Amino acid sequence: MLEKKKTDEELMNGIQKGSWDAFKILYERHFQFIYKVVYAILKNHEDTADLCHDLFLEYYRKAHTYRPNRGSVKSWLAVRAKSRAIDYIRKKNKIILKDQLSYQDEAIEKNTEDIALAKFDKKQLNEALQHLPSAQRQAVYLNYIESLSHRETAERLNRPLGTVKSLIRYGLRNLKKYYLAPQDLQRGDHRDA
Repeated sequence: MLEKKKTDEELMNGIQKGSWDAFKILYERHFQFIYKVVYAILKNHEDTADLCHDLFLEYYRKAHTYRPNRGSVKSWLAVRAKSRAIDYIRKKNKIILKDQLSYQDEAIEKNTEDIALAKFDKKQLNEALQHLPSAQRQAVYLNYIESLSHRETAERLNRPLGTVKSLIRYGLRNLKKYYLAPQDLQRGDHRDA
């Protein structure tokens, strides 16, 4: 009963020493909060539940990395949850984008129409990327295709973080314009997007 009255910091100290009881209390105290943080990003209950399970195991294993002088336990938990949820989405998108770019015939039988559509989509995506200025193309490629974070992309390109974020934002906006342009012209919509 005394364990439940401990502060989050005291619980983290206990977890660092291997206390399963401290971990259970931390779990009970913060599970709903972490679930909400992750669900706000993933928007899927099953994926959220799976990721929350993994997160709490990570919290147990990585408790030694918590530093009280850098913020509260709740903040530490939330930052890790948000980061892992974003990584999860990037990984999922990376798989989808790589499939769109590679279209390698795996064990799936494809009919002639599917193969033709896949080649058309790949060609269209590659063509759209080629229309981007070089810096935007590199930033978008590293961030979305290679699934690097903004910071990792900035390091790879040797550019300031703010510049990289702008390059990605403008690159995505230009890709959108490129994809919408033929449709807008067909509708007679000539607004500058």
